[in-house]
Amino acid sequence: MIYKLSLATVLLKLLLIGIAFNSLFYLATKNFNYVVYLISFIIIIGFEVLIFFLKPFLHKIIILENSICFCYKKFLINSYSEKVKKEQLSFSYKPEIGARGSEVDELRFYINGKKITGIGRGFDGWKQETIYDIIKEFENLNINKIE
Repeated sequence: MIYKLSLATVLLKLLLIGIAFNSLFYLATKNFNYVVYLISFIIIIGFEVLIFFLKPFLHKIIILENSICFCYKKFLINSYSEKVKKEQLSFSYKPEIGARGSEVDELRFYINGKKITGIGRGFDGWKQETIYDIIKEFENLNINKIE
């Protein structure tokens, strides 16, 4: 079974943030200039994409017979994967407190008790239905769930 994040969802959310920011810029500016607005919009979207895709992000989870493969990408070019035996893997799905005090449900993965990554927060592109499917699949495979 293969689970993938939705890059279209990520890009759509980043685009909406850019539109919202530029709308505020438009409302705050007395002398509106379309060229300045367009240039600032392109800079904002480019900066958001650069920040999101610059660090490694989990883009695919492949469930094999005896192991789970976590596939990462860095800036959409470099790819690498990490294969984990099912016995070494555990997961948790619970509310986590973010950097600004916001509480969001996050699916975290652990190898021998050490966190390797988490999905489901903010703009990471993982759909809630996909996260629930992963949890259900892990429970069916008897992968240890940390409460």
